[in-house]
Amino acid sequence: MSTHLYCVLNFTVKNKILNVSTLHLIKSVRFRKPRWVPIAKSKEFYVRKPTPIDPVEYDMLNTRYNLYRAEVLSIRQFLKQQLSESAVNLKAQQKSDDAADVAWMAEQVKSWNKLVAVNREARQVKEMQKEEKRIAEFMAKKEENRLKVAKKAEILLLKNKEISSNFITDITKDKLDEEIERLLDSRSDYNFAITKTGQILKGEYPDTTVTQDSTKS
Repeated sequence: MSTHLYCVLNFTVKNKILNVSTLHLIKSVRFRKPRWVPIAKSKEFYVRKPTPIDPVEYDMLNTRYNLYRAEVLSIRQFLKQQLSESAVNLKAQQKSDDAADVAWMAEQVKSWNKLVAVNREARQVKEMQKEEKRIAEFMAKKEENRLKVAKKAEILLLKNKEISSNFITDITKDKLDEEIERLLDSRSDYNFAITKTGQILKGEYPDTTVTQDSTKS
């Protein structure tokens, strides 16, 4: 590995690439011997000697290691129990928090519904008052029109009564047969037209020259 790193450093120095700011970019590669290369002569018949073990030291280390494993296991069990208890407490706390949030939201919804109901009732009262006012105005106007129509009808009735009374008084017994014959011979023509100006043209074939003269004038 040191030989390979030396070659890389030597190559970079010769090419003037290596500097202080680029030292951290150098990647050290461990040198491994290919499979087809045989074992070195110095390690061909080498057999590793086992490390000597002191029985007293071995028993002491084994005892301490067992104690260490027991203590670590107990600590792990204690932490596991603590974590499980905290998880249960956290879950219970989460449930209580969720229940409190739901209760708060329900309370907020109720308060909002009450506020909306108050506003809606006030709006409905205003709309009802407005509608009642409109209906009252409509009924008053209708009653006024009815009174006008009744007044006109009353005036027309009085006028017709007056005409009929005069008609009856003017006709004597001697002229009654003559008046009946005149009424039977009289003809009523309901064929007429109305111009844009409101002029009435009587007859089936009215004279249009009158309307043309009136429009020119």
